[in-house]
Amino acid sequence: MKLVINNVVLFVGIFCLYLSFSPLINAADGNNPLVAQACEKVKAKDLCISSLMAEHASKSADLATLALISIKVASNNGTNTSFYIKKTLDTKKLEPAVEQNFQDCEDNYISATQQLDGAVSSLVSKNYKDTKMFLESAIDDAITCDNGLRKMAGNQLELPHRNIMFRQLCINALDVVLFLMTS
Repeated sequence: MKLVINNVVLFVGIFCLYLSFSPLINAADGNNPLVAQACEKVKAKDLCISSLMAEHASKSADLATLALISIKVASNNGTNTSFYIKKTLDTKKLEPAVEQNFQDCEDNYISATQQLDGAVSSLVSKNYKDTKMFLESAIDDAITCDNGLRKMAGNQLELPHRNIMFRQLCINALDVVLFLMTS
């Protein structure tokens, strides 16, 4: 648990530092046209646009900052899901198979949030190849969790839905980084 909290604090610190030095583009209407461009080829375009536009910093962000924001959004979602898993394991009486799947997903989310921290560090240092690798690893962690959840009887719980959202946010972040790499 301390590891997750330390990673979140590190991520927020790096993010704030990066935003303070990033070049800004001011859009006259308050909406950043780069958001639509960055999300154009993303499978979940509406989610991409809404998640980026929900962040105030996106309104005047350049493409690199939008990539950073998309990773931050995925990381925040992953951290929240990790807390949900921990709380569920601590407070609910689960069937043994369901409990094991939750414990496995908890491990997957710890790994995924670490991968997202690595993605942030790589992106800030403009090492886009490593950023891509870290994001792909976070997506793999979400897929691994999903594979276990599909086999369990406890699908009425919230975790399968949370995991799908996390995986899609990670995919969106990867797609925005890929757009940055080709721009």
